[in-house]
Amino acid sequence: MQFVFKKKAVEKERATRASFHVANLLAKKGKPFTDGELIKKCLNEVAKEMCPENVDLFSAISLSANTVARRVEHIERNIKSQLKDKASKFVCFSVALDESIDVSDTSQLLLFIRGINANFEITEELVSVHSMHGTTTGIDIFREVEKSVAEYNLEWKKLKCITTDGGRNMCGTKKGLVGQINKVIENSGGLKPLVLHCILHQQALCGKHLDLSSVLDPVISTVNYIRSHGLKHRQFRDFLEEMNAEFPDLPYYTSVRWLSYGKILARFFELRTEIEIFLNEKNHSQVLLKDSEWLWKLAFSADLTMHLNDFNLRIQGETSLICDLYSKVKAFRKKLILFESQLTRSCFTHFSRCDKYRQEAATPFPNLFAQDVILALKQQFEERFSDLDACSSKLRNFENPFNSVIGDLPSELQMEVEYRICENRFYDIPRLNTEFVKADFITFQGSKSKVEHQIYEDRF
Repeated sequence: MQFVFKKKAVEKERATRASFHVANLLAKKGKPFTDGELIKKCLNEVAKEMCPENVDLFSAISLSANTVARRVEHIERNIKSQLKDKASKFVCFSVALDESIDVSDTSQLLLFIRGINANFEITEELVSVHSMHGTTTGIDIFREVEKSVAEYNLEWKKLKCITTDGGRNMCGTKKGLVGQINKVIENSGGLKPLVLHCILHQQALCGKHLDLSSVLDPVISTVNYIRSHGLKHRQFRDFLEEMNAEFPDLPYYTSVRWLSYGKILARFFELRTEIEIFLNEKNHSQVLLKDSEWLWKLAFSADLTMHLNDFNLRIQGETSLICDLYSKVKAFRKKLILFESQLTRSCFTHFSRCDKYRQEAATPFPNLFAQDVILALKQQFEERFSDLDACSSKLRNFENPFNSVIGDLPSELQMEVEYRICENRFYDIPRLNTEFVKADFITFQGSKSKVEHQIYEDRF
């Protein structure tokens, strides 16, 4: 009898856990809670075919809309509790903020946080989304941020960096968010945090300010002509299928989607022959598709914007450190210099579409146009990432203080770093048979004391 009761208890616990797993997946994918009932029906049908003896087990899983809602609320409370516990152990932290207007014209303020504890364990999370129905001044935003800081028991003096979307209400040093935070930190005895403009946002603005209107405008108007009417769009897709085209359709250009710029130009270039034939059949010819110089510009613009898209993807992702991102910015600047040099010699090693079009081009490559565009892009990268350039020595010191100029280090670190360099404590690291050698920066810092201990044992 005891075995029967225990078995029932175990089955009930498993059904509850399964319910939580499904609710978690529905929440992550943004699906309606009512989908839980459909999932349960699917599970029952599968069980009838695969394991009919266990149908009752699947039927015991509660996935009604109300149950899924309760499960999600429980998960939310649990995650928040874990985050609060981790936040209480932060040695220092940084915040990133973004303010956007949703479809109902309501300002949504997103607050991300990244913190690190004494064991060099990093936690980064979206901690809050504040709907701001009134004004969105720097003081208004600060009040919302202050609520989140208080909710997670964070100390202002431990805030080391603020990353914003670059708006005046965010970056203002007096009435803006940054100014308000600086006042609070100063009153709490802390040091002013580093203030940065979001690198992804800056990169997107660099590309957005390129003057490619002579190429982009005809492309957008042609795409809109093809896709504006359902019948015409279906005929175009059928035509591409008949022609065995490389791609099945043309995407819309959407300015708010940062990667849209390069994709539409690249796709248009690859389908240029099919597009020309289709437009001629519709008595809506596009004369630029016969213009060799314009096609050169299209190929160049597609290649360059795809390089920008690739750079955008490289600087995305979790747990990226500022020194790593700055290295990628500097690397792309070097790329632009290389592109400028190669294109002057009509070398298209890194411009595949230009290299492809060269075989059919009736005119030479428009070098002047390309040089002007790359020069403008170089200037944009210099101007928009000047905040990173201004703190480059700090980033270098942060990444590897042992390769830094002693005079560039904070005075309180100079003696310690000088002592360690002269002692050659880390010169033996490459010969150590440990995972430390291949570790990333955070693992390096967290494992440093262990390595020092091993070196000490090897020597003595």
